[in-house]
Amino acid sequence: MLLQRSGDALNDLNTEPNGDARGMSRRSLAKAAAWSVPAVLVAAPAPAYAASAGTSSASVVGSCAGSGATGTISVTLPNLPVGSVVQIVLSHSGQGGFTATPNFTPTSQSGTTYTITGTGTTFVGEFSINFNLGNNQHGTVTATVTAVSGVAIEGDTAGFVTKRRDGGSQNYNQCSAG
Repeated sequence: MLLQRSGDALNDLNTEPNGDARGMSRRSLAKAAAWSVPAVLVAAPAPAYAASAGTSSASVVGSCAGSGATGTISVTLPNLPVGSVVQIVLSHSGQGGFTATPNFTPTSQSGTTYTITGTGTTFVGEFSINFNLGNNQHGTVTATVTAVSGVAIEGDTAGFVTKRRDGGSQNYNQCSAG
């Protein structure tokens, strides 16, 4: 319907196309319904597993192992619920490289991402880290734990080991961990 005068705009909004005054038009109702859908979606409940998931308080701690090229990172996840899935990701920063050897068998592994499936008990795993640094280089390996499904992870979710090799020494003479 075309507006003929600006004063009739209010009346035109409340008039059906055939000229009958019936309150709100079908178009106005459709617009109101379209605007109400996002509000309903926002208020939708979280997935059922999120509400019923257990919580595991992670402890991820790095430690130095003497003056050599090695260190360790320990991961403890108490009461990891049956069927829950958790990932442990090892990342490297700085120079050089590293190798990691876990003392556990992961459910699956893709590069330096290890997937663990909960069994209802406490998961305890340790990575032996072996650094490969040249002269005057340093490197850091960090382990980070994240929940994939069926559990909420809280606590200390990351730990690290940093090694440094100064000058022409064959020794890795500096280490920090946490």
